[in-house]
Amino acid sequence: MRKFLFLFLIFPAVLLSQDPFLDTTKSLISDSLKSIEYESSPNYIGLNITPLMSGIINSRDNYNVKLSAMYKRNFGYKNLRLSVNYLTEGNSPEFNFYYPVSSTDTSITNRYFNSNYSYTDFRFGFEELRGYSGTRVHVGMDAIIGYGSNKSNYFDRLLITDNNGNYVSAGDSLNNLLFNNYKGNRINNYLVTGLDVSFGLDWMINDSFIFTVQITPQFNYFILINEKENIDPKEQYIESTNYVDFRLGYLDLNLVYKF
Repeated sequence: MRKFLFLFLIFPAVLLSQDPFLDTTKSLISDSLKSIEYESSPNYIGLNITPLMSGIINSRDNYNVKLSAMYKRNFGYKNLRLSVNYLTEGNSPEFNFYYPVSSTDTSITNRYFNSNYSYTDFRFGFEELRGYSGTRVHVGMDAIIGYGSNKSNYFDRLLITDNNGNYVSAGDSLNNLLFNNYKGNRINNYLVTGLDVSFGLDWMINDSFIFTVQITPQFNYFILINEKENIDPKEQYIESTNYVDFRLGYLDLNLVYKF
């Protein structure tokens, strides 16, 4: 635990040891993409519009959804940035996986499991800019602090064979009885800490708007605060603890307004 906190505090400090406001012609003169001048409209506000596209381009279950609002301040070839983000799972199915727990010659009972998450975080960091002729690239990093919940449940379902030998539901009355007697449910609340790194391409639509495409892998360390609920009649859950999570799957499409 102490090692994670040490890295969380020291790593951003090392990256910021160079003055982020420094912007000299000498330091940029060797840049093959030419220099970046201070912008006349240095303030940026923007939204992550990826969730608007997810329903169109993403037909699979269990994809990551990230809602974001951001503010940036330009200092020549660096932007300082602040964002608030809400993360959850899109198109969550009834269950993620299942396995049989009992069977006879004419029936089988399966146990189904589902999980989801949702949390809100604040991020503060910077991004380094290169290139400035209609498009530019950036690399950035943020520190993450937030709060969220992991939710999981399980339930049993009885299937019986029909006249053709296929398994079908045993009916609502029996399955409702199984559901009510053997349903499990757990909600854990966590303090969310971590770091993200972004690699992006900025397309200057006009003098006021920027469209940004960026990949944002993130590392999180979840610190357990409490178990809000734990119903486990079949003893399927292991003890809740702190844990580490690393996600590569965030593609951010940001529409940004400059003023």
